[in-house]
Amino acid sequence: MNIRSIYLKAATVSGLAIALGATAPAFAQSANDRMVECQQLYDTWSKYNGSSKYGNPGAPDVALQDCRKGNYAAGIAYLKDALHRNAIPDPTSETARAGNK
Repeated sequence: MNIRSIYLKAATVSGLAIALGATAPAFAQSANDRMVECQQLYDTWSKYNGSSKYGNPGAPDVALQDCRKGNYAAGIAYLKDALHRNAIPDPTSETARAGNK
């Protein structure tokens, strides 16, 4: 092992440590953002509909519980699908956010 390869490995490890350290707060914020998104979707579903035309009417409640347990992908996907099936606008879409500005 020569001195150049040692420096390259040290630089790689240092760069990785710095990159991971800099993104750690972003991961924590991301979970909070996902929960906020899930809650917005659920609130919109409840406001417009309160019950589903298709499937189990309690399923959006289960989807919200999924989000609360940290399973954001499944909960958000189901809630977006429930809004779409019931022709309710998605409050988290780009067009919805643009309308609030």
